Amino acid sequence: MVESPMYERLMRLVAAIEKASALDAWDDEHNKVVCGLNEANNSTHHMRTNPAFTGETGDQIDAWTDQAMKQVQAIKDGHNTAMEYYVEARRSMKQVREEAMQLSPTLIDARLQALADAAHVVIPVAKYLGPGGVPINAIAATGEAYIRGLIDQANNQREAAAADVLQRANDTMQGLADGTNKQAVAMEKQVTDPSSYSGPTPGPSNSSVRRDIERGHLNSSVHEPGVYPGNRDTDYGRSGLRGSGSGLYPGGYDEGGPVSDRAMSSPRIPNRFITEGEVGSRLNPVSDPQDLMDVDLLHTRVNGDRHRNGVIGGYTPAPPADRYHPLWSANGGPGSESALAGRLGGAGVLGAGALGVRGVARMGGGLGASASALGRSGVAGVSTLRAGTYSGPGYGTYKPPSPVGAASGASGMTGTRGTGSGATVAGRTGAQGGGFMGGAGAGSGTAKDDKKARRRKYTPFRVDDEDELPPGYVNPMSQTYGSDKDIEPAPSKDDGWDPRQW
Repeated sequence: MVESPMYERLMRLVAAIEKASALDAWDDEHNKVVCGLNEANNSTHHMRTNPAFTGETGDQIDAWTDQAMKQVQAIKDGHNTAMEYYVEARRSMKQVREEAMQLSPTLIDARLQALADAAHVVIPVAKYLGPGGVPINAIAATGEAYIRGLIDQANNQREAAAADVLQRANDTMQGLADGTNKQAVAMEKQVTDPSSYSGPTPGPSNSSVRRDIERGHLNSSVHEPGVYPGNRDTDYGRSGLRGSGSGLYPGGYDEGGPVSDRAMSSPRIPNRFITEGEVGSRLNPVSDPQDLMDVDLLHTRVNGDRHRNGVIGGYTPAPPADRYHPLWSANGGPGSESALAGRLGGAGVLGAGALGVRGVARMGGGLGASASALGRSGVAGVSTLRAGTYSGPGYGTYKPPSPVGAASGASGMTGTRGTGSGATVAGRTGAQGGGFMGGAGAGSGTAKDDKKARRRKYTPFRVDDEDELPPGYVNPMSQTYGSDKDIEPAPSKDDGWDPRQW
């Protein structure tokens, strides 16, 4: 089950902020305080300008009224400055809530559900040379492996976004709390020693907000710029990253609109897979989602028809850190995670809008590492994927996880699966560095796993030397004559035919 502790914590904060809206009912209390301070200031000013005594008594009264007026003004200015911090705290909390609601409560979109039953998903990668010097620019993965890997990466991106919001909220509120404490000390000093009062202490708000406070109004609207680092007019930095040319999507993304004539008329770039039968080919697609963790799945357009001037069709995941991104509409809106969990074999309990994978083993295809990590029953307590991390603008910078091979000693680019040491497809570098698969670690595979892996491994037969044909070899083309009544299998005995003549 993918865990989303930061997102859950952020949602609890959002719930608390919504309950704090009851503070609006107390805004009139500030107006009463301002009116009372203004009345006290007017009374002392009237006494000061209309003296009833002269001589030494009058001088004493004038000195007292001067001190009283400074104390009242110090209290008034101190109160108004303190209310600036209060207003900015409430404004910041509203802005935190607004940005938190930018995160999607679901990790998947509707189009992703359709890929759950796909025989394979074509994932483009940076061109590089595979085993034997074969040029590769695409890999094939099962629909289930792709979805599981994508869900973990999506959860990590949303977790990074939630942690970022919480950190900025904490920093903002800490700064306001420090300012409030400093203002309280200054106010106490000015009240006890009116001679130290030299005018209003600057607060965190702008002049228009300060004027509203002095008039008895608490303006905590999110339309006013505040101290929280975020601009609601740009959806907190997201609106400028929603275009296909934002740089987050190297292959662009399918917006569901008309196909570009420029892309259609340009030469097509064919997909070049690894040798058929090897892991990542169409006949043997990647079934372990851990092997996809070196690819930035969230920003990679899959199943597209690549041309020199762009990609036609295909599918790009909607970003979980921006619920108003156009891809959510293009992909049919939020998907049903509970329905997808059922299609993946009863993925268990869903939590915090994230797809749980409790009770579902990693698709290891008989890998020794998967068997040792999950147990022979195929039940895992939590998701065992080691997904990478997201950071940067729009959380579009992906850092793959460190390979297990670096710690366990597994290395090399092997095409074998389920060997005696339990090694999987390990040591492969990611698309960021020219490859596509990440190490899946090593386990303690058994002889049974070895036998199953060897049975599933596809080894194509090639005739390199026509003089070294195996005994009993029959050319399939020799059985294309006759009808459904007289056709029969070729005899197993040598009938004297020369295969070189076929």
